[in-house]
Amino acid sequence: MNLDWLRRFWNFIDDRDIDKHFVALVIILGAFKVMQWSFAFAEKVDHQPGFEVAAVIASITAPLAVILPIVVNFYFKARTDP
Repeated sequence: MNLDWLRRFWNFIDDRDIDKHFVALVIILGAFKVMQWSFAFAEKVDHQPGFEVAAVIASITAPLAVILPIVVNFYFKARTDP
């Protein structure tokens, strides 16, 4: 079975760094959706004290504070490396 088309397709993706762009875009869009959810959650929850709502939002958004700088750094480093 000839898989030369697959090799050409992957070289096309790899030469243009489409995979890196896609991964960075998916992670940033995911972070955007999580932030949208957290804002909607904070607006709709009125029966809990503010500290509990803040704790829920912080437990979900804290990993984003770690992941996003790593992704952005990886993305821009990948764009500047030859």
